[in-house]
Amino acid sequence: MADREQQEAYASIWNAFMRSARLADGRHDTAAWRDRAGPFAMCVVRVPATSFAGLLDSCQQSLAHCPNVRVHPDGFLHITLQELGFVCDRPGALDEITPARLDEFAQSAVDPIAGREPFTIAFDGVNSFQDAAFLQVDDGGACAALHARLFELAAIPRSSRFAYVPHATIAHYTADAPAAKVQAALNPFHRAAFGAFEVTQVEIVTLDVDEAYPPLRPYAIIPLGG
Repeated sequence: MADREQQEAYASIWNAFMRSARLADGRHDTAAWRDRAGPFAMCVVRVPATSFAGLLDSCQQSLAHCPNVRVHPDGFLHITLQELGFVCDRPGALDEITPARLDEFAQSAVDPIAGREPFTIAFDGVNSFQDAAFLQVDDGGACAALHARLFELAAIPRSSRFAYVPHATIAHYTADAPAAKVQAALNPFHRAAFGAFEVTQVEIVTLDVDEAYPPLRPYAIIPLGG
């Protein structure tokens, strides 16, 4: 996704959210999630909380005063580049992979990631899907380019019905409920400059499925420009 298309996508998402009368339940840790046999693996850019100069705290506090909102802890902040699936010995679904396949992906991802130079991500405003609030990414299209290559390597025989748009989720909504209070809470931060940081590596991480915000456990760390 080119940078201009990315910005147009953010504008469309915001306009749709502000026109919506209701929120949607966006929690990922459902009963179905917790019942999976193994951890979930994905490729991410980890977002350091030190990137923010207090503005994120203000935004999250504003959200926390709204009903039906669950704010993400700082240690869980990340930008997903590619979901890989639940790791198990005997895959029986399209979203499951073996440990051997995960290792194969990690090895095949080294050259495409290392061949790209470090880049800067700036968070230039808050936005929201119907089910989750997030920070917009201004990166010149770098995350989308990485996603496109990693998606090819993942060889997942399914794709989302939505185009990839890089984002750092900061809160999920917990019910089908009126949206007005959340819209009012987010609106002052929509065009705020939250901070920036340099991306020097991409991580493949795994998450336990038995808690809402588990640690992002490093499986492989791949430096950019290596």
